[in-house]
Amino acid sequence: MSSTPSTSVDEQTTSTSSNSKDYATNKCLQVICTRSLLCSASYFALAYFIQGVTDIASGFVNLPLQIILKDRLQLSPSQMGTFFFSCTITWSIKPLYGLLSDFVPICGYHRLIYLLITTMINLFAWIALYFAPIEYNYLIIFCVLAAFSLAFNDVLIDALMISVGRPLALIGTLQAIQQTSAKLAATVSQIPAGILASYSVSNQNNPISTNLTQTHSNKLNDSNKYIFLIASVCPIILFFATLITVRERRRKFNKNNFAQTWTSLASIFKYKRFWIITSFLFVYSASPQIKTALFYYQRDVLQFTPFYVSILNTLYNGCGILSALLYLSVFSHYPTKRVLRVAIVMRMFAIASYLFAIDKVTSICVAIFTGFCSEITNLALLHLAAKSCPKNIEGTLFALFVSCVNFGAATGDWIGSMIYEYLGLIALIIIAITWIGTTILVTCHIGEHGIKSTLDDDDDESDDKYHYYDVIVKGSDIVDNEEFEEKESRRTSEQSSEKIVMI
Repeated sequence: MSSTPSTSVDEQTTSTSSNSKDYATNKCLQVICTRSLLCSASYFALAYFIQGVTDIASGFVNLPLQIILKDRLQLSPSQMGTFFFSCTITWSIKPLYGLLSDFVPICGYHRLIYLLITTMINLFAWIALYFAPIEYNYLIIFCVLAAFSLAFNDVLIDALMISVGRPLALIGTLQAIQQTSAKLAATVSQIPAGILASYSVSNQNNPISTNLTQTHSNKLNDSNKYIFLIASVCPIILFFATLITVRERRRKFNKNNFAQTWTSLASIFKYKRFWIITSFLFVYSASPQIKTALFYYQRDVLQFTPFYVSILNTLYNGCGILSALLYLSVFSHYPTKRVLRVAIVMRMFAIASYLFAIDKVTSICVAIFTGFCSEITNLALLHLAAKSCPKNIEGTLFALFVSCVNFGAATGDWIGSMIYEYLGLIALIIIAITWIGTTILVTCHIGEHGIKSTLDDDDDESDDKYHYYDVIVKGSDIVDNEEFEEKESRRTSEQSSEKIVMI
């Protein structure tokens, strides 16, 4: 009989039907009923809610920014795809952010100070976009800066999430909470974004007298810039939430453990499984995307107003919330390989459904169906990435995996916009379905257990997983020994009293 592979720390160990049915419920109750976990989960949810609002690619800023690029700057689909590719490329170098925060602490802190700095950079970028003139160069510079700060912030939040969730087998649950929060933010922000975008378009299309041209142009610029001013409120909220919630002990750098950690990280590249997972995440995510092409199709071919596009986006993101909840309650405890195959098939059907989007009614049906399929696919990829991270370097390696997904998605959107511009929507859909369908063959080589690190035998289960730092507390070793001896003596006395009672 073949030996059973080691299971993931975030995977259900039993396989009975009753336990499978109550697994997700128990995990949710564990988060809700534990005060520290509830506080951490609330902070993660808030951080991802703010990320969902300020994300240039899909948040509150996205639709008005697309209107500016298309109607004001007259960009073609491929040019807009290049613009968003340049912005989202900052999400593709997330491992560098992870290495910087892991190995270069600021004042003894390797998470807290970085969180505060990146949040302030994000605030500066939105304020600069509000005051800068609406020109391509200014837009791309400050949008890239905003995307960079948000991506760096995302690495720090994910590292905190994994360090909290992994010892308690709550990675899947916390990821579902984060993605649900991000989708909720994108949902509630679409209608206000559509109103602002529609106002600017209607003003641009209305005839005006020549003596009011300059006044009208200034008002149009102001209505476009409001999105940046509103977005600047979000990093302010996150800044104070971080000060209140995140608690981190000051640590000094330990050269020996740093070298050990770096050696462990370098050894990961020797594993065949690492390259299989990395290649799969990139190739799957790099399939031609419909996002930019769909915006031009809805505006130019179907003649939808920005407000109606925002309604479709709201339905899409709202169904994405239901999709994330479905993943949390049903899919999160199933084997990763099975979930990936289901997600691939669902995405193929979701892309094919765009062939039926020919008017307002059918577009609503397609938005509902594709939104429902969206987060199951996204969470399946994130769960695979998180489960494949070995202990003690999970922050950097998880950032590496997710950067493959982000770079693939940015590449796929650029490829999709090019295909749409030169070949049309039908050719784009056929190529995307074929591309995604071939990736299902790779799932045969994806196992259920993570990559083993050279540090996996380390039994250190401290509050954080950053083992290459020493706590800067005078006499901390003595205090820890005293607490341990006190607990041992207390446990001995309790055992003695129990024996007396039994006698």
